[in-house]
Formats: sequence, C-alpha cells, structure tokens
Amino acid sequence: MAGRLALQPGVVTPSRWFGLLDPVPFDRPSPLPAFMIIGVALLVGAWFRLCQRAHHGDLSVPRIGLVIGFWAVPVLLGPPILSLDVYCYTAQGTMLAAGLDPYAAGPTALGARPILLAVDPIWRSSLSPYGPVALGYFRLVTALAGGDVLRAVLLHRIVAGASVVVMAVCVVRVSSAARRPWALAFCAGSPIVLLQLVGAIHLEAILLALLASGLTAVYRGRPVLGLVLITAAALVKWPAALVVVVVLVWRSVAAVSAATAATAASVGSGRRSSRLRRAAAVAGRDLAVVASVVVVLSSLVPDGFGWLRAARTPAAGLTLYAPTTCLADLLSALARMAGSAMRFEDLVGPTRAAGVAVAAGIFVWLLATVRDREPHATAGLALLSLALLGPVLYPWYLTWGAVLLGLTGQAPRRVLGAVTVVGSFLALPHCELLFVDHPQVAPWFVRQGPIVLLVALTCGIAVALAARRRLASVP
Repeated sequence: MAGRLALQPGVVTPSRWFGLLDPVPFDRPSPLPAFMIIGVALLVGAWFRLCQRAHHGDLSVPRIGLVIGFWAVPVLLGPPILSLDVYCYTAQGTMLAAGLDPYAAGPTALGARPILLAVDPIWRSSLSPYGPVALGYFRLVTALAGGDVLRAVLLHRIVAGASVVVMAVCVVRVSSAARRPWALAFCAGSPIVLLQLVGAIHLEAILLALLASGLTAVYRGRPVLGLVLITAAALVKWPAALVVVVVLVWRSVAAVSAATAATAASVGSGRRSSRLRRAAAVAGRDLAVVASVVVVLSSLVPDGFGWLRAARTPAAGLTLYAPTTCLADLLSALARMAGSAMRFEDLVGPTRAAGVAVAAGIFVWLLATVRDREPHATAGLALLSLALLGPVLYPWYLTWGAVLLGLTGQAPRRVLGAVTVVGSFLALPHCELLFVDHPQVAPWFVRQGPIVLLVALTCGIAVALAARRRLASVP
C-alpha cells in the first residue's frame, strides 16, 4: 500500500522507500486505489475473525500478541502510509531547533528546506495544535536525528510502535481474565491502530499509551502517577483533558461516597466532618497535581500555553464524512429541492456548532452519572462522542474512545466493531484515480464518495449482523 498513491505538486518525500513511494500521475487512471481498498478489507476481515475467536476463548493472549506482531511487521518496515502528518511533526521539531515558535507560525517559516517540501501543502502555513509535551517530543526527535528528515521519520515510527506495545500491555493488565484476549485483539489489532497509529505515525499512539498507563496506575492504587500521565496525555492533544476531568470527578465522587458510608456507620458530628474534610483533601490534592504538571510540562517549550490559541487548527479542514458535515450537506440538498437559497457553506458552521453542543451535553451527563460505570468507560464514551460530533472527523480520532471502551465489559462489542470497520475505510487517499477516465464521475466521487461509502458500509454491517442472528437462531 503506497504512502500517498499520488503526490500533490510540490510534495517531495525524503525517500522513495525502495520504489514504494514512486509518485502516480494524477491525470492517468491507476488500479492502486483498488488494491489499497482490497488490502484494507482483507485486514478488517482478518481482524474481525481474530476478535471472534478471542471472544469464544479459542486463542490465548500470547497467540493473539503473536498474530498482531506478524500483522505489524510490514507496517513497521514500510513507508509512512495514508498521511503526511509525520513530516509536519518533523517540521515543527525543526522549527523549535531553529528558535521558531510553531504556535506563532507554520512550517513555511523554515524557508526553502527539504522538510518543508514533504509537508502536506494544506498544513504548511498552519499553527501547531499540539500541546507542549508533543512539541518537546518533536524537538527531541529532531535533535536525536541530527536534523536528518529520514532518520527523524524512522525514530517517530519506532516510538509509535513502542507506544502501541505499551498500550497493549496496559490493556492486558486492566482487563478481566475472561475479557483479556478479546480486549487485546480489539485494541491492539484494530486496523485503525495498525494503519493510522503505526503506519501513518499519528500522535494518537503516544496519547493512548499515556492514557492507558495513567488509568492503569490509578486502578493499581497510584493516583498521583496516574494523574501525571493522564495530564501529560492532555498536553499532547487537548481531547485527553476530558479524561483528566473524568478521573478527577470519579475520584471525588468515590471519596465522598466512602466518607458518607463511613459517616452512616459512626456517631458524632466531629467524626463526620473529619471524613468529609478528608474527601475534600483528596479532590484538592488531585487538582494540585494536575495544575503542577501543567505548569511544569508547559515549560518544555517556549510559549508553552500558545497551543490554546492554535487548538482550532484541525477544524480548518473539511472532512465530508463527518456527521456534522453530512448533515449540512443533506440540509443544503433539501434546501435546493425546496427552492431555498441556503447553501452548504451557510449551514456547515451551525451544524458543527450544534454537534459540539450535543457532545458537551453528553459529557455533562456522563459526569453526572459517573458512578454508574467504570471511569475508562465514561472517558471512552466522552471521547467517542467528541470524535463523532466534532467539526472534523479523521479515522485516527476514533481510537480515542474505542480503545478505552475496549477495556470495559459495559461497551457493546458490535457497535465498537462497526465503528472500527467504518473508520478503517475513511481517509483512504486518491481513490478518485479510479475514475480519471470518467471526468463526469471523478468530481462527484470526491464530493459524495465518502458519504456513499459510509452509507454502504453501515447497510452492509447491518445486513451481516441480521444474517448472523438469523443463522444463530436456526436449530
């Protein structure tokens, strides 16, 4: 599978990876997108079968780990696939090494350097939306690579692979013995994890390693270490801040519940107030830990709080398969049928705002009912809601909530499986090359193809699940 089946004009990667990244012309049809789609479909099918056998207890944890390891080999050894974001990480590390502020200027501030040519033109002038921990990591990788772009990319790939291993170990440690094989197969073997976190080298690998490690530490009775790790994750990408809030609220509610239960069994107002003060002390200590970590880690880079100004950078893009964008597209089509002058551009802003408002409402409800479920389930639902209802949706965003929900026995396996299957086929690059010989089809496919694919996959999954239930009911 090529990293980018066709390179945009002006994009030059530091290596052709033994011919795997030879550019494909935009003006000629190519069968490569079809092979890419078939490859993803085969991986999804193999992963589905692995999860099925793990759920039925046919495979042990070591055997599942061995299978996932074999799947990961070509992804680890191949070029960056599906995205050019890793070159943006490298460019921002180079900016810091040169004394430039990625929160004040885009990679174009580097001038005519080789790394700038590898960055996706869409993001060359964009401010960095990543937290100070991410930028500190970028600068460290750039220093270790000695400024060489290819070595930096290889180091990013090694860190991404190691992060997935850390995440997998935490999944095994946190999950119950009966659920452990399925949780490992679902979380670490997920096509999105392999293709987007390891293959495309997205920061979500580090983010999820920190979140999984932090939640594991909290469950193991080391809350201070856990909060440090989870807060560090929030300083990689801001959505992880929702997990910080969930853990703080969960620990406060647990402390108050414990104090109330102990008070009911004791006599005397003095003992009651003492226990309530102890619960308040837990909340105060947790907040102090989080605040201290934010202050210390924000000093890793100059202008450490500048990322708050640039947090909206990803929303500058437009993903046509995001539910809020699909809604705007549908409403504009209905408006045209009704003879209204309302355009897609007029509707996408309000639908995006409505999606964020709904996601915020879901988060408030999850916090209000935090005692009804495990903390990683609450955090996973919050992150999945944000990914699905946010202004933009990239497939690697789905790993935020899916991995955390994969740890819990309260999450529906079929829903998580459907989300992963659909997400695996999103953001596949340059599929329009299949229709270059049909100029009347190509523009329509670019605009409506993701939506059609989303609907087709949803219908296919529904039909497959219905057929499976019917076969299971046959004696």
